[in-house]
Amino acid sequence: MRLSSFPGPLFAAVLSLATITLSVSTAPAQESPKPWLRLDPLPGEMALSPRESFDGVPVRFLMLTDGSVYVGGRRDVLRGSLDKTEAQALATRLTDARKSFGKTPIPSTLSAGDGPAIFRLTVFGDAPLQVVILGNLPDPPEPISPLPDFVRRLAGFRHPSLRPFDPAEFAMIVKEKTLTGGCRSSHGLPPPSESLSAETVVPESTTRGFPTGADMAQVCDGTRRYTVVFRPLLPGER
Repeated sequence: MRLSSFPGPLFAAVLSLATITLSVSTAPAQESPKPWLRLDPLPGEMALSPRESFDGVPVRFLMLTDGSVYVGGRRDVLRGSLDKTEAQALATRLTDARKSFGKTPIPSTLSAGDGPAIFRLTVFGDAPLQVVILGNLPDPPEPISPLPDFVRRLAGFRHPSLRPFDPAEFAMIVKEKTLTGGCRSSHGLPPPSESLSAETVVPESTTRGFPTGADMAQVCDGTRRYTVVFRPLLPGER
């Protein structure tokens, strides 16, 4: 599936701040920006090899209240920034997509065609929303309803400001599983046997020498074998 970027002319409307609160470049300097809009890929969105795990796939799109945006792929993350006009235009398009339902409550799942759940859209702030999109989103210009179309465009978001982002922290996910091939030492990692029940947040230095994102590494701890993935953590994630 090929996903397009947001074309500028689609965002000409003026944001109604009564519907969505988004403070770009207006929040007091001492306040940390908070998540405003987030798009998570779900397992049905991508095919993985036997040596990949969806546990390591980063967030597809995250926007903070200061206009910062993060765009994730299979492994890496890009970071950019929208100016106030661009951020308002994005919020306006979301507002229009929500208004397309009229007075009908937006359901928790929306179908864009045949297929499994592929994305989860979350909106924070004064008008919170969470909806899961089902089905294989068709490539543009094939028309679909406004909210799935908004998700389709977010999933393929591009912006000139995007640059590689180096996360300070990663979530380490460990499973007791055996892969074919060699085994790395667990030296320098939190004990794998103690990390099976929950994600463990580790600094970037812990991941050096290991693949990050969807790629699994196999580590040995005595006679036991584990797979380890490191998912990049973005601001507000823990």
